[in-house]
Amino acid sequence: MSNALEHLEKAIEIHPDFADAHYELALILKDKKDNEKSKEHFLKTIEIRPEFAQAHFHFALLLKDMKEFDASKEHYLKAIDLDQHFADAHFHFGLLLADLEDYEEAKNNLEKATDIDQNHTLAYYHLARLLIDPEDYEKAKKNYLTAIDIDESFADAHYYLGKLVAGGLKNDKDGTLVKKPEYDNAITHYKKAISINKNYAKAHYNLALMFKIQKQYDDARTHFETAISIVNDYSKAHFHLAMLLKETGSVWSNTEGKKSKKKTAPAEGA
Repeated sequence: MSNALEHLEKAIEIHPDFADAHYELALILKDKKDNEKSKEHFLKTIEIRPEFAQAHFHFALLLKDMKEFDASKEHYLKAIDLDQHFADAHFHFGLLLADLEDYEEAKNNLEKATDIDQNHTLAYYHLARLLIDPEDYEKAKKNYLTAIDIDESFADAHYYLGKLVAGGLKNDKDGTLVKKPEYDNAITHYKKAISINKNYAKAHYNLALMFKIQKQYDDARTHFETAISIVNDYSKAHFHLAMLLKETGSVWSNTEGKKSKKKTAPAEGA
């Protein structure tokens, strides 16, 4: 025998009720995408040790992958019931609930994960992604910033925080719906996302939109073109680049294999 799987199978052959061996074998089979056999060994583990919270949790992950969502929910809940401080169980249960469009319970579980583990970067991030109501604007912003504070290199957190503040849609103190975009703040976070991942096409595209709004047309064109160079079929980037060229009076032509450009200033108020 030359590998862990074979030794675990031999351990089970010798001692059929060896719960830890069934559990470790289930994990290996899960990683190998042998889901049905993995499921058998998780079930055997839980039969032998029904109070094994980690086994319920990893079985729930497997069941989610197998699209057995009701059973997955059952085992997440069992893991949480057995271990009241199981942050990852709350986190992954929250993600499952979000996939099932049970957004309020998803938010509750993601928030519980952050209460238990105050350094759970992904829980803060995914919670922020679900906080899309204008009345939750500040809360969403705070969660993105917390994720970034824990992991400054979290490109997606910078990108989606940029989108949030670029939109600026929130409820004022008196409950009135207002739109107060923070373009400079959005630019900062889009740039940070790009500094972390230079091929982040969506960040280039949205940064270009911000530059266009601020009438920094050369910078806008550069980032539209970069987005297109990364994702050539980026329809919105092609469209907005075309509109930018039209608005700035840019005319492109090929002369003897060379690209030339004529550019005029945009009309007053354009």
